[in-house]
Amino acid sequence: MNLLITGGFEPNFTVGFARGLAANGVELCVISCDETASRLTAAGIANVNLRGSLATNRPPWVKLANLVRYYFRLLGFLFRHRGATFHFTGIFRREWILWEGLVLNRCFRLMAGRYLYTVHNVLPHNREHSRFLRWVYRRVYRVPHRLLVHTPRDRQQLITEFGVPPERIQITSIGLNEEMPVSTLTRAEARDRLKLAGPDRVLLFFGKIDEYKGLDLLLSAFEDLDPDGTRLVIAGAFRNPAYRAQILRQWEGMTRRNAVHFHERFIPNEEAEVFFKAADVLCLPYRNIYQSGLVFLGPRFGLPMIVTDVGSLREFVEEDLGLVTRTNDAQGLAEALKTFLAAPDRFSPGAILEHAQKYRWNNVCRELAPLYSRPTRECSQNGERVSP
Repeated sequence: MNLLITGGFEPNFTVGFARGLAANGVELCVISCDETASRLTAAGIANVNLRGSLATNRPPWVKLANLVRYYFRLLGFLFRHRGATFHFTGIFRREWILWEGLVLNRCFRLMAGRYLYTVHNVLPHNREHSRFLRWVYRRVYRVPHRLLVHTPRDRQQLITEFGVPPERIQITSIGLNEEMPVSTLTRAEARDRLKLAGPDRVLLFFGKIDEYKGLDLLLSAFEDLDPDGTRLVIAGAFRNPAYRAQILRQWEGMTRRNAVHFHERFIPNEEAEVFFKAADVLCLPYRNIYQSGLVFLGPRFGLPMIVTDVGSLREFVEEDLGLVTRTNDAQGLAEALKTFLAAPDRFSPGAILEHAQKYRWNNVCRELAPLYSRPTRECSQNGERVSP
């Protein structure tokens, strides 16, 4: 038995990863949520919806009640399937880190025949220097039988800073985001939907907006570009009201503010294609990051990228997929953007698409398949078999 415990983590990652494992003969059951249950079922993957709703507009007391109920249901389910291979692919919540990281994490190990844990970020975003979190995660990383990381840099950090034995760490890439549907929509049609002038070069900033993602740096760099023929599209929802206020103040003071197009909302899968097909380049001006799922989304549309030299972005993008900034500030971004705009056709969409094929989930998961046990019994809830 192989159980994938997601905690509601990134639906596209969850579904893509489960598909990749299934394509390599791994039989599994996914602990799903409302956002992934129907998609997993449609893909023929067994799942049990223990997490329920992840809607952000619920009252706080409803969120708390649902979360506590999830913990009880999860522990009961895992106890009934003790001895199976458990793989936790989510992220421990910072506000619940003592419970999830020190207690729930240990429960996974005690009940699992083998416990795998995917380390998406060695430490939470914007909290890399927290002595408390370093103390907690030093204990978290002692528990699983095997830790999966996305880059050699992550592996080295676990070894040198957290004392994890090298033999307990395995590197595995994030997979290409194939959950974003691609239709016959043309570039002209996409730009028409976004009300963008046809000949202009379009820069895209996409996804959840937080300070560590460096949108303020990109706005400063954009202000320094030739005022003719370039536009910046910002698509995503702010996570921090204070940072939102800062960005809006900065935008209001820009001389080129009319060339900046805000789409301030969550962008569902079925709408993402419009933004990527309308753009000429994807901008990732991160202040800090380990790895970004967006570098596995841009190539899905043959879109080149401009990234800052943080985390392991260089290792991926430098292979003819885009440009890496010389310095991680507004000036460095402006230089990279000017270099790109001087020869925008140097990056072939076809070549980018071809290069990205090695990151398809079925290829990424091929080396992981031996980590999973062959199932000894069916995935069940309350004694009933859960069918895909």
